[in-house]
Parts: sequence; structure tokens; C-alpha cells
Amino acid sequence: MRLFASLVLLAMIGGETYAAEEPPVIPAGLDAYRMWDKWAQQRIGMRAYMRSTYDRSGGNEAADASHFLYQLAEDSNVTLDVEGAGILYFVRTNHWHGSPWHYVIDGTDHVIEERSTKDPLHPVKDSTFLPAAPLPTPLTFTWSQTKGADLMWVPMPFEKSLRLAYSRTCYGTGYYIYHQFVPGTKLSQPIRAWDGKRPPDGDVLELINKSGSDLAALLKRDLREESGEVEVTDQTAALKLEVDQPMVIRAISFSAPKERALDLSQVWLRLWWDGREEASVDCPLPLFFGAGTLYNRDGREYLVKAFPMNVRFDAERVHLACYFPMPFFKSMKGQLVRKAGVVPDVKWSVRYEPLEGPANHIAYFHATYKDHPNPSGGRIIFCWIRATSRGARTGAGIL
Repeated sequence: MRLFASLVLLAMIGGETYAAEEPPVIPAGLDAYRMWDKWAQQRIGMRAYMRSTYDRSGGNEAADASHFLYQLAEDSNVTLDVEGAGILYFVRTNHWHGSPWHYVIDGTDHVIEERSTKDPLHPVKDSTFLPAAPLPTPLTFTWSQTKGADLMWVPMPFEKSLRLAYSRTCYGTGYYIYHQFVPGTKLSQPIRAWDGKRPPDGDVLELINKSGSDLAALLKRDLREESGEVEVTDQTAALKLEVDQPMVIRAISFSAPKERALDLSQVWLRLWWDGREEASVDCPLPLFFGAGTLYNRDGREYLVKAFPMNVRFDAERVHLACYFPMPFFKSMKGQLVRKAGVVPDVKWSVRYEPLEGPANHIAYFHATYKDHPNPSGGRIIFCWIRATSRGARTGAGIL
């Protein structure tokens, strides 16, 4: 913890701006959804952890399944054990594997199960979590909706400890994301242990249910907009903004004729902030918007219907929209590139507004993709990230 606090201090004083502003308040619990427009702020004093049932011997035995920390009883096989205060934000298990699960929060055992548990060989159609009231959709989805996994995004705060255990060990897959905080860090609300009874607040459920709609309109602010139409080739400068004050992008969207969706899958998106030499966004267009491809095999309306972004088909076009806040201070340049061939009639739009708050509270948005089709044997590919007051510096190399 001392090392963590020291790193936080260095992050605060090691950037380009030395102003004495206090670090921004960190959204906690359901506020992490309510305050989605502040996702670009630095989280000074917070650390995010990811744990899973990975093969701790370093291999991939049984597809990273059924690797437990220890066993307390035949029906209590521990996969996660955390000391101190924090918030559990995400749990994923393949199907209903491991259910009933024991969520032991501050010593209280909350037994959660999936309706398919009682007869696993004959899963229940349209299954749900039990108890249902504190674990509603859209903050949870079962395998019958996702076609493969049970997912939970209900924040579960703990004041002293968290332990997650499985009752069944057959192919007990899972991974978990939780946050912990430096003592004294300013949170939007105090951490109070999850009671396993109270449903999530209705305003948050209503907010997440708006996924797929124009989320920027929820801000109810007058946004500036730039838009255009381009023919994407091997070098297409599609987007460019020059401003005289810091700005934050609230929506970026593209569309193309429906019959050219597969061609659009081969387009790369690149974005540069403030004249930086390297692109901070550099990835295939479908991956940026949450899809591996824009092939719509069953003619559905949405390929992606997530809270921050969506991929939607109508009768004539395919539409891609992203609502992650993307701040910059002087300029933004964008490029759509296709290595071979041409994609005509690609429309783009960027909506943005003045950026509020001190510069050293803000981080640049990054999304990069690197393919390694023929990795060299015996070499380890690594990457690093260094936070600064105006974002993050990243790099990669080979050992």
C-alpha cells in the first residue's frame, strides 16, 4: 500500500501541469454509471484488479477452468479472496458453472444461483439469477441471453473483505474485476457493504436501458458538430478539428451503405490528439465499435448494443456510434484507411463541447490494436503504460 501511495503521488506531480487542484472525485458504485460523462477523468487513488480461474502453473489446463485458491468444504471452493475495502464491479462465468455461488461480503454469505443450477444437464429456457430483485437486467445477463456466459455488473461494495466461492467444481470458469482505493481518496459516496436485498436504483437501470439510442442527447447540452462524407481509399483524411480551447468529443459516428458493410469491416480508424506523432486510436473499425466484423448473418438490427457504443442496421445503411468521452486540448485529426479497394459514401459525424476542469484531471482516450500473425518462438511480447497529467504514454517491445 505504501508503494501504491508513492506511485499515486508521483503520478500527481510528474505531469506537465503542477497546479495544486485536488484530484477529481471518483465515481463509486452505481455512480460509475450515472457519471459516465466523466469517464475521461484520471482516477487518482484507485486501482482496478482483474482475477480469474486461470491456470496458476502457467499453462492453459482445461481452458483455464477449475483452478481454485483453496477449499473450505465440498460446496465452498474459493476462487477470489480479497482483504480490505473495495467494490466488486464485474463477474463472468461460462454458463452457470459453479452455481450456487457464495458471495461472502464482510463475513456474510450471500448465496446466488442461476435457475439452471438444480438440473444442469437440462438448462432452463430464459433463465435468471436468484435472488432476482437485487440482480436485474440490464445489469445482469444469463447464458440464455448472451448465448454462452452469465454476466454481472451490479456493484457489490465490501468494507472489510470479499470472498467468492463455487459450490460445483466441474469446469468452474470465471473472472472478476474489482476496485480498491487509497485510504482518504475522495469517492462520490461512501462504501457500504452490499446487503444482497436492495435492488439497484431505478434511474441507473433506466439509463443502461437506453443503450443503442443517441446517448449524447441525454446530456441535454448544445453540442458543436462537424460532419462530412468521404470515399475511403488507402489514404483518406476524413476528420479534422482545430480549436482554440480544450474540447471533449461526446459522440463520434460513421455510416455506410448496408451492402458495403463487409467492405467497411476492412477499414482502419486512426485518431491523433493535439498533433501527437503517434495515433492514440489505431485499430480496425469494427473492433473499435465492439464487433469482430460487420457481417450480419441473421439480419438483426443491432450487432452491438452497449451503453457506450452500438452497431445498428436499418433498411439502407449500417451505423456505428461511440459515446466514450474523448478530450483534447488543441486539435484532433482522424483518418479512415483501407489497404485495398474503395468504400464509397462513408458519412462521419463528430459532436463535441468545451472541456471543463483542470488539464491534469484529464486522460487521453487510447484504443490500439496490433496483430502478431507469426510470433517468434521463445520471445515475449510486452507493453507498458505511463500516466501523465495529459493522458498516458504507451509502448511495446520484444524480449
